[in-house]
Amino acid sequence: MFRKNSSMLHVVALGLVVLFALWVGQQQAAAADKPRVAVVVKTLTGDVFQLKMAEAARDKAIALGADAEIYQAGGQTAVQKMVSIVEDLITKQVDIILISPLDSKAVVPVFKQAKEEGIIIVCMDQVAEGDDWVTFISTDNYKAAAIGAEYAKKVLNGAGKILVVEGAPGSSVGDQRRDGFKETVVKDSQIEIVGSQSGFWQNDKAMEVTENMLQAHPDVDLIFSCSDVMVGGILEAIKLAEKEGQIKVISFDGSKFGINLIKEGKLIADVSQFPIKIGEQAAETGIGVWNKTIDPATLPKFIDSGTKLITAENADEALKDAF
Repeated sequence: MFRKNSSMLHVVALGLVVLFALWVGQQQAAAADKPRVAVVVKTLTGDVFQLKMAEAARDKAIALGADAEIYQAGGQTAVQKMVSIVEDLITKQVDIILISPLDSKAVVPVFKQAKEEGIIIVCMDQVAEGDDWVTFISTDNYKAAAIGAEYAKKVLNGAGKILVVEGAPGSSVGDQRRDGFKETVVKDSQIEIVGSQSGFWQNDKAMEVTENMLQAHPDVDLIFSCSDVMVGGILEAIKLAEKEGQIKVISFDGSKFGINLIKEGKLIADVSQFPIKIGEQAAETGIGVWNKTIDPATLPKFIDSGTKLITAENADEALKDAF
């Protein structure tokens, strides 16, 4: 009787082992069918654009059946940290990297290495040099800034003095906004750019450079900020110079913060962009290339996510969908 029961126990145990092995195999197969997506951005604090874009990319990737995680460099100038993150992701053998590069040159070597390892890279908001990424999804920053410049020409009646607070050095986005605004605003006008300095995408830095430029050029008519993340510092500098109500300000981003400043009369316009749309499109594109429903050879190298000029006339409506 004992031997019979013992034999039965062996059979049951063997059956359990087989079932467990099958379950493990199923889990491994399921994992193999699920891409691993890394969303890499500059920072998640002090920059609501980056936060909303990152969350949208992650959430859309998960909705499409992927495993997705957000990584942040931790600052607007943490270039080497971002490079290190990508190096770690290569070691971890992720399938897709959705990234907003801090510096268009610094990431080139790690992008090349990632591509060699079969990792799909989609650039969001900012682009990298080279061609190791499948596409770049963003606002057309040059064109969008040019729209802001045309509005500046209109409100200044084609004549006046302007200051520009730029983004961080090496930022393709900042360069495009700076150039789009400056080159357009002086064209066919009597407008002069009397000062242009980097605010490094930081409020305190923007305040500092604005103070310096206002001391050198106290008679300016308008200031263009390359991002809402710096406009608070610019407005504080104007206040300290006792120039409130005398200097017009146009910003770039179209965040809730910026739109509310329009409603308060502190900005005359804000050039909007759509971070949630950028993040979602990046996830859809990366996963589409991974599962071969999208042929990367057919993708344009740049996908424009759109823009809109927000003024007092449409601020209430724009606020409904703002980030």
